[in-house]
Order: sequence, then C-alpha cells, then structure tokens
Amino acid sequence: MATENQVTIVGNLTRDPELRYTPNGSALVKFGVAVSRRFKDEATGQWKDAETSFFDVTAWRQLAENIAESLTQGSRVVVVGRLRTNQWETAEGE
Repeated sequence: MATENQVTIVGNLTRDPELRYTPNGSALVKFGVAVSRRFKDEATGQWKDAETSFFDVTAWRQLAENIAESLTQGSRVVVVGRLRTNQWETAEGE
C-alpha cells in the first residue's frame, strides 16, 4: 500500500481565486492561503499571533469552478489535499 501525503490547512485566502481552463477544457483555480499560529503568552495570559505560513493552492474541475464562484480574498477556508514542495537552484548553484 502506498502512503498518502495528506494535509489539512485552515486559514484565509490571500487573494481572489484565479480561474483558468486547460486546452482540453478542464477548469483549474489557483489561490493563496495564509495560516497564522496563535499561542497564549504565559506571562500575560494574552493570545498572540506568531509566524505566518503561506501556501499556494490549486484545485481542479468542478471544485475549481465552485471555489471561483463562492470565495474571495479574506474568506476563511479549510483545504485538504496533498502537499508538494518545490526545490530549485540558482545559476550560482545555491
């Protein structure tokens, strides 16, 4: 059995979804999600925001069309899917 890379991200859209279509007619939408970790400062008892993580999300087909029709920048979302990281190297080899 192959292992499934599945993550759940809860955050807010950083920009309006961008709906496009592939040459064969499949819908795809791209949008960004920001996730801010909160923690309770034990010294003051107050909740504080920590670092923010940003994710680029792509959805396909009917889901893509539904997202484009119903979500806008700032919308609260729950995203469940696969996480893929990109690596690159500069011309200098870094």
